[in-house]
Amino acid sequence: MAESGDPAVPNILEPENQPAEDSGVDEAIDNASSTQSISSSIFRYRVENGRTYATFGSGEYSLPNDEDEQERLGTGTGIWAIEVADEHPEAEVLGVDLSPIQPSMVPLNCRFEIDDLEDDWTFKHQFDFIFIRSMIASFKSWPDIFSKAFENLEPGGYIEVQDNVYPLASDDGTIHNTDILTWSELMVQAANKIGRSITVASKFKSMLEDAGFIDIVETKKRIPMNRWPKRSRYKELGTWSCYMLQSSLEGISMGLLTRLGLTVDEVHVLLAKVRRDLLSTKIHGYWYTYDRPLSRQTIGVD
Repeated sequence: MAESGDPAVPNILEPENQPAEDSGVDEAIDNASSTQSISSSIFRYRVENGRTYATFGSGEYSLPNDEDEQERLGTGTGIWAIEVADEHPEAEVLGVDLSPIQPSMVPLNCRFEIDDLEDDWTFKHQFDFIFIRSMIASFKSWPDIFSKAFENLEPGGYIEVQDNVYPLASDDGTIHNTDILTWSELMVQAANKIGRSITVASKFKSMLEDAGFIDIVETKKRIPMNRWPKRSRYKELGTWSCYMLQSSLEGISMGLLTRLGLTVDEVHVLLAKVRRDLLSTKIHGYWYTYDRPLSRQTIGVD
């Protein structure tokens, strides 16, 4: 049965007693066939502010697809699909992306296709499991994506969706009047301006219910922005969270913020301040992350 209301989030993030600046972080199926075949147009990328962007499909995807960003894109390098295929040789795994950047040497049961999921889904077969993670700012209509997912799942199939919610939050007010909060609020404005919300994950549950999904399980978690928590598990999560944002900061910010009206120089200045805040364990910021394993029917896939 679908649960109602926001799940309770235990207050488990406790800062260390002596905050300090922390710089130690620097560190499914066959061809599913009737979709797009690779043509020369797919390899034509748009160059903007020194970064390359996919032009396939609507051409509105706001993140670059160059080497610096590939490990964080949709299917990206294909590592998730490849590892799942390795661990489940009985399954056939399909990864979908706007850009043909996946490796050619992959398990026999793993394939990749170039497609725009905002277009009609033309896969020949239905799926047992659909996995979507960190795709906020990618789609204009999440209800449409979830409806397509529902129609393309086998009876008893599952979908799992994981994503963060902007802007950053804190329980003790240390995030207030910081450049990193200003940045995250500007990102919300910029994403709203192009019609691709980055606050939408908090609404996924109701959207999935409207699409027809049942037995929805929702988990809401706090992910610290750096190593500020006292507990070792959350300190480690914060380390990886900080690394992820540091390494992707320009990629996720430049396209959105320049569309909001900032100049390239203004974006670079702001991001320098954000990187400084990101390393400060005096700022006890965190992201809300929503994780939903969902079943279409009451009985899951064996």
